[in-house]
Amino acid sequence: MNNIKQKYINSAVLLLAASVIVKIISAVYKIPLTSFIGATGRGYFNTAYNLYMPLHAVIMGAFPVALTHLISKYREKGDPEKVYKLKKGGAILFFCVGLAGTTLMLLAATPYANAVSSPKSVPAICAMAPAVFFSAAAALNRSFAEGHMNMVPTSVGQIIEAAFKMIFGLLFSKYVMGALYTVYLETGQVLGTVCSSEQQALSCIYPFTSAAAVGGAAVGALLCWIYCSAYVRVKYASAYPAVKGSVSPEIKEILSFSLPIILSTLIQSLSSFLDNASIQYCLSLCDQQELRFAYQQCLKIGNTAESDTVTYIYGLFSSANDLKMLFPGFTMALGVAAVPALTAAYESGRRVYLSSLINSIFKYTSLIAFAGGFYLSLHAKELLEILYGGSNYDIVLGCFDLVKLYGYTMLFFCLSGAVVFSVQAIGCAAKSIPSFIIAAVIRVGLNFLLVSDARFNIYGAAFSDIAAYAVILVCNLHILSKYAGVKYSFAQMLFKPFLCSILSYFLTIFTYNALFEFNNGFTSFVVSSLIYVIILTFLIIVSKTVEFSELKILQHCKKTA
Repeated sequence: MNNIKQKYINSAVLLLAASVIVKIISAVYKIPLTSFIGATGRGYFNTAYNLYMPLHAVIMGAFPVALTHLISKYREKGDPEKVYKLKKGGAILFFCVGLAGTTLMLLAATPYANAVSSPKSVPAICAMAPAVFFSAAAALNRSFAEGHMNMVPTSVGQIIEAAFKMIFGLLFSKYVMGALYTVYLETGQVLGTVCSSEQQALSCIYPFTSAAAVGGAAVGALLCWIYCSAYVRVKYASAYPAVKGSVSPEIKEILSFSLPIILSTLIQSLSSFLDNASIQYCLSLCDQQELRFAYQQCLKIGNTAESDTVTYIYGLFSSANDLKMLFPGFTMALGVAAVPALTAAYESGRRVYLSSLINSIFKYTSLIAFAGGFYLSLHAKELLEILYGGSNYDIVLGCFDLVKLYGYTMLFFCLSGAVVFSVQAIGCAAKSIPSFIIAAVIRVGLNFLLVSDARFNIYGAAFSDIAAYAVILVCNLHILSKYAGVKYSFAQMLFKPFLCSILSYFLTIFTYNALFEFNNGFTSFVVSSLIYVIILTFLIIVSKTVEFSELKILQHCKKTA
């Protein structure tokens, strides 16, 4: 029991550390990228990702969870032949899924771009398509290692993917931007289109710089696949010698276990897809004059063509979402690391231990959500200025209030993910499906009600997001309680993390205003951040939100085998 918990903590810390590194790389990446492509280019960039993410979610969130679960299950039973056949069958399955996903994305590029009133997004979507196949190939090896509670390929792989996505994305986009802009200055044309002004030229250039940036993501996914494949081959080849025979039963077993996860993941991904598509569509339904008036200062600073207004404002929404997804990216690591540990506890019938482990996972997820969310709200403007103040101040002005709103409601985005992973780990993924359907209806319905009204615009999308995640969270907590007998300790799981975080928020404001006054914005940000961290650390120790016994376990964790 202790060994499983130690391995879980070790795996979770490894993934959290990798997530922090990836988020730092992502932040560094998006500063110069946005200076190249602007908020309008970010709109094209994220339109491509909106089509990619449902396919990616199935590849990374359905089949890998199933393979991880089955590898963990048969390892516990001491059946290496079955493990080998599962990997071999998984290789065939992941190859087919990756190839089908890439083909589907290429075929859907033009119809989807036209449907969301963003026809210039087609180059970016096509550039993104190969990443589907490479991600599938890497996911096979990641999930195989995760079944051994080894998160090294997952952690290192995502760092490699993020790093080379940044390197090649920036190189490609800078080269394309420079080449096309130089041609415009010399000839007054962009790829054969005569441009009467710089604004018109940039409107023609941004779709291709965005496609070049997205191409970097495909290169990153390819290099991640190469690393993960080499690691698993070297680490596990000797432990699982080749076994002859058909792997059809193993493919069927993976598909059988995957089916409810695929359905729930597809519905969840389709919900996100329809959410983003409906946001873009509903923005086009707004009174365009009123919408331009609401963002007139941002549009002026960004030198945005009137025809690109909807794409530009959607780009602002996407930029705010980058910060919104910062902490859910960290807490997702807890959910991923939890799958094999929860599966082992559930399969062995240790319900009390399962409840203890789940409460521990949810407690730390809530702590990250509350502490990170209140910090994000406290320093929304400063963080946006660090990211975009030097080159795209229009994004700071356009996203500030939206980021604050996301910070205050961060719990819904973080905890819902951890709860869904837990439900999948105990084999109840199918029971999550109704909650995803309800959430999808709520999201799209509220988007049409609120986003299409220029008074609410992208803020309406934030409210629909919050409502949908709240439904998913409550429903899946109920599933764990009903079908796995999980007993929740809400005082430990929610109340203590919330109390520590909100007290830190207000005490930081009071302490800074009482003792300090800096004219330099960055100095003010650093001092305020230090005050927040010191107060928060003190409170979580005094309140025993974080137990020293848990830290002792963490300290003595051995490297995952």
